[in-house]
Amino acid sequence: KQWYQRRVRGEHGFLYFSSSDELRVCTLPTTLSYDNHWPAKKVPLRATPHFVAYHHDTKTYAVCTSTPSLNPMRPAMQNNMDKEEAPIEEDDNFPLPSLNWYSITLYTRDGWEVIPDSRIDFPKYERVTCMKFMQLSGEQMGEQSKGYVVAGTMSSMGEEVSARGKIMVFDVMEVVPDPEKPLSGFKFKCLYDKEQKGPVTEIDCILGHIISAIGQKIYVWSFLNNDLVGVAFIDTQIYIHSLSVIKNFVLYADITKSISLLTFDKECKTLSVISRDYEPMEVYRCEYVVDGTNLGFMISDSNCNLVIYSYQPEAVESQGGMKLIRKSDINIGAHVNTFFRTGIRIHDGTILGTSASSALLHPSEKRHVTWFATLDGALGSFLPLSEKKYRRLFMLHNKLVTAVPHVAGLNPKKFRTAKMPGRWLMNPHRNILDYQLLTNFLTLSHTERRELAKQIGTTPSQIVDDLMSIQKSMMIF
Repeated sequence: KQWYQRRVRGEHGFLYFSSSDELRVCTLPTTLSYDNHWPAKKVPLRATPHFVAYHHDTKTYAVCTSTPSLNPMRPAMQNNMDKEEAPIEEDDNFPLPSLNWYSITLYTRDGWEVIPDSRIDFPKYERVTCMKFMQLSGEQMGEQSKGYVVAGTMSSMGEEVSARGKIMVFDVMEVVPDPEKPLSGFKFKCLYDKEQKGPVTEIDCILGHIISAIGQKIYVWSFLNNDLVGVAFIDTQIYIHSLSVIKNFVLYADITKSISLLTFDKECKTLSVISRDYEPMEVYRCEYVVDGTNLGFMISDSNCNLVIYSYQPEAVESQGGMKLIRKSDINIGAHVNTFFRTGIRIHDGTILGTSASSALLHPSEKRHVTWFATLDGALGSFLPLSEKKYRRLFMLHNKLVTAVPHVAGLNPKKFRTAKMPGRWLMNPHRNILDYQLLTNFLTLSHTERRELAKQIGTTPSQIVDDLMSIQKSMMIF
């Protein structure tokens, strides 16, 4: 007993009883930092990371990084359409342009250690624009699928040289490790590497196929015999830079023409437009919002807004389903450049879709948390709520705008209102609640809580239960 107490006290550990009535002595890992809301571990890469893809079959991470360097050469195009480089003839004080050299490296899952001899360096002027892990299936494999790391690139050599791109398919192979290098058990093998007619701006996986955005065209490819065979394509508007796929639906974002929704028919091998937003908008990223049996479409724009659209063909303003209806919007004060989704934590403590109890839930209870990351380095989340809980918290949200003091006397309702460029013939849709404002209810005194809850026709315990259920649903660790 004295040894346990001395060990726990010396290493900042703790004691706890488990569900199996066991007393356990634990210590926190020393490699993690606990100063943030989530425990974090910093992995020194000595480079700028761009993409991370987890390979499920080998349990390794493929990380795309870049290192800057000065470029004393200037690319140009000859009369015979050959590319060449000419030295920059300037004095010593002339600032040389910077050039990023891209590479992909494999890392282990447990310790984030570099796997030796697994690095792939890309040629000069070639940039990696997208990289994802995909489960691809070919006709010769039947229903079986295999995991690959697929990357899209583009060559940027200035205005005089037309931009081209590549689609590259890599297989992570398990090899006999070197006795002197025990971690060298996996290596990359490039199965496909061919130039396309334009820059490859985005890729994704749809029904075992590769879907890619090349300029203003969207192509669907089938990976057969280490080669890409075209299945379907569609012409879009200006320039596609974001794709999001769920089942056979494709949501893409145009750089100036907002978003559109497509469907892919695997039997007929066609891509067809379902609906789109006709208002011009500079979209940064797009993602789905899963609320049980309902599906929404979330985008981030250049005005730091998050906007949610829905497909409602029975509504009059949707023009028979050809137009997406704007349902909600909020301003978060930062540009969002990426989205990802996770299942909510259900009643038994597991994540939705990871246990057998997920199948017992009602379809309306199967929701996803949509996470987003900003260019300022912040993380945020969006969680759909039931109608009853939303109405209760909506009334509380309106009361807290005037019931509690705010930082510097600023109005949170005004700040969260979506910013419109110029003059729009549209009113903002304030249907998204600010969870940070709702948590101010917990800082009130008992008398103030009871008075505020009485004004909206509920009890303080009910509001606390609603806030705790939201917090528990978003706990992914």
